[in-house]
Formats: sequence, structure tokens, C-alpha cells
Amino acid sequence: MTSRKLLALTGVVIALFAFIFFFERKMPTTSEREQKGDLYWDLPADRVESIRLEHGGEIVELAKSGESWKLVKPESYPADTVTASDLASQLAGLKQPPGESQAEGNPEGYGLAKPAAKATFVWSDPKKPGQKSSRTLEFGLDIPGTDLTAARVAGKPEILFVPASVAASVRKGADDFKSKDVFGGASLDATGIDVARGRGRLVLAKKNGIWWIEQPISDLADREVADRLASDLSALRVTEFVPKTQATDLPSLGLSPPSFRVTITDSKGGRNVLDLGSTRSDGNSVYASRQGQVFTVANSTVEELSKEATTFRDKRLVRFERSDVSGIETAIGPVRRSFTRKQAGWSIDGRALLASAADDLMTALSDVESKSFVDDAAAETLSERAEDWTIALKLAQGPGWIVKLSPFRGDFGATVSGRPGAFVVAKDAADRLREAIEKAAAPPVTSAPATPKP
Repeated sequence: MTSRKLLALTGVVIALFAFIFFFERKMPTTSEREQKGDLYWDLPADRVESIRLEHGGEIVELAKSGESWKLVKPESYPADTVTASDLASQLAGLKQPPGESQAEGNPEGYGLAKPAAKATFVWSDPKKPGQKSSRTLEFGLDIPGTDLTAARVAGKPEILFVPASVAASVRKGADDFKSKDVFGGASLDATGIDVARGRGRLVLAKKNGIWWIEQPISDLADREVADRLASDLSALRVTEFVPKTQATDLPSLGLSPPSFRVTITDSKGGRNVLDLGSTRSDGNSVYASRQGQVFTVANSTVEELSKEATTFRDKRLVRFERSDVSGIETAIGPVRRSFTRKQAGWSIDGRALLASAADDLMTALSDVESKSFVDDAAAETLSERAEDWTIALKLAQGPGWIVKLSPFRGDFGATVSGRPGAFVVAKDAADRLREAIEKAAAPPVTSAPATPKP
């Protein structure tokens, strides 16, 4: 091969590589082309910043903030991000139906002399920072016998035939774009729940990761019940927005004053307030109000909020984080034991203790549940009686727990420091706790040295 042919072949290879690198690698794949289909235009949908819709005398404006959308007109309210983003994608990448293209025609014949709807969207060009571009699309008549709608870009004569689904999205009312997530859809990480109901209140507060009842009594709250209530409220969804003509009469909806006012405090100190009113005529939902919006939510929410405070009381005697426990002291009759945790690990009465044994003991303490709550008179009697058992749980943070148990009606009655009243603990539950204490305190079994054979 001559040097001239070799140079020519090398040039072809370099040109082919340049084409692949600069052009072909940026071309859409077959699957991408099938997904997108033919397009009238393909603008940067993720750069769309605002959308203005006009139809039937109504103006709906949406604005993007970060990754979320907000309804600006006719009123300010969080928008459903999926619905708004889908509309932005449809407008920015307007599909051309198979077999259809731009056409010349009489605008009046396609209902475009006075468009039934308009959509104006604004986007930013990543190649030109600070510069905004906009486009207004006008929609006319639906084409009979097809899934198409006549449209055109404002100021241009060409008639476009676009999917009727795009026109349907543009014709949506403001309520269709409102977020149905009452509290924004994200977990609130609630640290407090305040429910004002008539003259009474239920107040729950989380302290050091543990839920407490603060009103109408001061007591340990059932973590599972409190977490479920916080989760249910956080995930609460609107079933229907109430028309403005009806929404102005708040007294008739039971919202002035509200039957319930729920205030959720989140970990960032934010306060999220929801008012709940009367049950709707369908019997399945109740009227509610938040941020000036009136809507309905499932009435199961009211059922949860109507429960008595005793429902939220914890049946477990104590709650604690294992990592926070610094010591456990027990006295059952004359036998006293002291379990201590330091940096070197657990010990009992100065002897090293296996971490697994200490962990089993903490599990046993955490698992003790009451059969029932004792009435006030019996609780007072128990508090005056000399206890048979005393278990003191010391914590690195906070006052810790002191549990006292005495025989009571065939079982055990228990009082717990920091908790009101008294509790009935089943005898077998108390026996299991004693077994766990004795097992943890038992010295490790050592095998006897092997006897040498003669």
C-alpha cells in the first residue's frame, strides 16, 4: 500500500471518528425516537419556569420553584408537581401525530380566530444564562372522528394538529393543579401533635425520641399509636376541593369554629395547622380547611382524633434508647444487684458482664407490659404499700425510671416514676423479668480442666 493511500485511509478513519464523537453519539437512540415520535419542537422541558393558561374567562398561572411547582393564579397554593411537570413536558416537546404535519388553512374554520384556550410557557436557555424565551400556543376545535385538536403558535399562520390530550391538559381548571397532599406530601418528621377538640385538648410531644402525652394527662405515650397518628396526618390527602361559592360559608361547614384544630410541629420548628369541620352528606368525608383552602378529607381522620387519651397511653411500663442506659439496679426481696455500664463495657457488682447478657436484660425490661390501668383508689393504695421489687433504670440523659412492684389481686401492681396512676402486671410477665435478671447476674459457666489420663 502506497503512502498516499495510507494517508487517505487514515483521513477517512479520523473523519468517521469525529462524526461519531461529535454528532452520532448525541443523536437519539431507536428507543428514544420511538418514545418521542415526531415532534413539532423539542424544547428543554426541565428549564420551563412558568405556565399561563387562559380558557373560559379563567386564568391559571403556575410557577416553578426548585423542583416543585406552585399555583400563582387565581390564588396562591402548592401545585401538584406531577401534573404541572407533565403539562410542561407536553408543551415543551409537542408531539406531531403520525401522518399529520403543519398545514395552511382558514383560522376561522379551525376555531382559531377566537381560540378556546391559550397556553404560554416561559423557559430559560442553558446556553444563554439570564435570557428567557416564551411561546404561546392557541387551541381551537377538536377534529371530529380523531384524537386531534387544531392549534397554532400565536402570530404564525400554520395550523398544527396536536393530540387532544394536550388540549385537555391546557383546559384544566385551577383545582386540577392544586396539590392534594394536605401537608405537602413529604414526611413532616413530627415532634408535636396538638389536637384542640371542643373544650378539651390532646397534646403529644416527642422528647429524646420518645412520645409523651402532655394533655389532658402527663404520661408516656404508646410509640406505635403516636407514630401511626403522625404518619396518617402527614399522608392526609384531599378528596375534593369545595367550590368557592360554598367555601365562603364556613359556619355551615362546621369550620367556624372548627370541630377540631390540629397543629403539627415538625423537627424544624414549623407549625402546620389543619381545621376539621362537619361530616359531609356522603358520610365518608369531612370538611377541612388549610392555608385558606376548603376541601374534604376522609372521615377516618376524625375517628382517630376523637379517641380518648387512654388510647394513647403506653401499656409498656418504660421506654428508653438502649444506647442511653448507663446502669440498672434491682432489688427483689433481700437480693440486690447493680449493673453498670462504662466505656469498658458492662459490669455487675464489679465483675465484667457480657454485652449480650446486658442486652437481653434491657429487652426484658422493655417488653414488660401492663394488663390494665388501675383506678385512682387502688393506685393510691399501691403507692402507700411497701414494694417487694424495685428496679431503677439509669439513663445518661434524663431522670431515668424507677419501677416498684407489689402483689396485687393474684398479679402484680406496679408504679412507675414520672407516670400517673398504677398498672396491673401479669404474674407470668413479672416471673419472666425476674428470670432475665437472675440469668444476667449469673456468673459465666467455666468448664472444669480436663483430668490427665494415667
